[in-house]
Amino acid sequence: MSKIFWALAGASTFLLVACSQQAATPRATPMDTTAIATAISANETQWNADWAARDAAKIASHYATNAVVMVPGVPILHGRDAAQAAIAAGPLADHDFSLTFHAEDVQVAASGDMAYSRGVYEEHDTNPHTHHVDVSNGSYVTVYRKQADGAWLAVADINTPQPAATPASAHP
Repeated sequence: MSKIFWALAGASTFLLVACSQQAATPRATPMDTTAIATAISANETQWNADWAARDAAKIASHYATNAVVMVPGVPILHGRDAAQAAIAAGPLADHDFSLTFHAEDVQVAASGDMAYSRGVYEEHDTNPHTHHVDVSNGSYVTVYRKQADGAWLAVADINTPQPAATPASAHP
């Protein structure tokens, strides 16, 4: 009987010590992913305002210094500086250009260090052949990474236009 008593006493002591050490270990605070998603949505609202203001530096400031931007018809842009130069020389050189976009979904990693937004955009630009303003729509995905200063900046941005509408007369 004494062997059983000491075995139970030892096991109980072990469990008490293990539980007290586990309780003393601080648990990671869960990330408030809803607040992060709200912050990213607010950032995209400001980004739209920066496009409306036609300010290439402010537009590009939403990108991390090592961001990758992929836009149809343009070579891949590597870095904020390349994005800013391409924005200034490309779309902002067209006085009729405008861009608006809206996230339909923002997802945040449970770790709280990465997120993405997915949504739709509308773009107006001058057709170089007809000189009329064309309107195109499409979708985008932007990947965000939390920076050392706590800011959320885009590290990857890609968009794809919807197919051009086929005129009704083109159908048999």
